[in-house]
Amino acid sequence: MMLTHIHDKDFIKKLNTHLKRGGVIAFPTDTVWGLGALPNDVGANALYEIKHRPRNKRLIIMSDSIDHIRPHMTDFPKIAFDMAARYWPGALTIGRDGGSNDNDWMGGVRVPEYGPFCDLCRVVDGHCLATTSANLSDCPTLTCAADIQKTFPDVLVIDNATAPMGGCPSTVVVTHNDGSWDVVRDGAIRIYSLAD
Repeated sequence: MMLTHIHDKDFIKKLNTHLKRGGVIAFPTDTVWGLGALPNDVGANALYEIKHRPRNKRLIIMSDSIDHIRPHMTDFPKIAFDMAARYWPGALTIGRDGGSNDNDWMGGVRVPEYGPFCDLCRVVDGHCLATTSANLSDCPTLTCAADIQKTFPDVLVIDNATAPMGGCPSTVVVTHNDGSWDVVRDGAIRIYSLAD
């Protein structure tokens, strides 16, 4: 099912019921179409299963606000929060060195600067989604709502791309407790020093 109006009370109820039952949704972002589920083990398992995604490829938690995503960053070092304060909302995905005892599927966090996605997060209970690109594992990312619905018939497609998509992929950094970081994927944001 494809829906565009995310401010309708009946739709919001349907959306959150779908997610709470372990359902997956698809949505546009500033870069590519994404798949999302609630950021818990049930939601993560649903994403891995629907994509046939290897478990060693972690997921990203995204939200409309650092305040909403902060509870998922309990084991992140201070440098991660410094970066978030400077570059969010924006195309920076922040990871942390090592794993999390609670979410071994979580690889990083991001707050995109993309109105349609933020509008969606505002009506999702908890305001956060575990996310990955909209494609079967090792296949090209799907580029339109119709192809996503055909490939993933059980996914609720939120077709609300009222702003252009297709920007440069996010920069991905891994942060460390000693205040350093490593850029593991070059993208839209260049990080040389937080003093720049």
